[in-house]
Amino acid sequence: MLKQLDALEADLHTGNAEVAAYSELVRRHTRTEQMACKVTDEHVAEISRLQAVQEEARMARKRQDHVKKRKVVAFAHPRAAARRAVASN
Repeated sequence: MLKQLDALEADLHTGNAEVAAYSELVRRHTRTEQMACKVTDEHVAEISRLQAVQEEARMARKRQDHVKKRKVVAFAHPRAAARRAVASN
């Protein structure tokens, strides 16, 4: 009977050790998962921020190109009008 009780006690201690080990693994996994989610959220936020900066730079270049083209067209029209004025005299 004592041998059976000792065996039962040893099994319980082994089971407790396994439960403690699995509990620690679950705790570490949960913490790691939370850190990974935080890193992913920060990464996505940084991608969004960089995309917004890149889009703003692209729009600024477009506006600048549009202004340059507008000036070229504006300079071309007065010369043509001056030629027509001279030709009609």
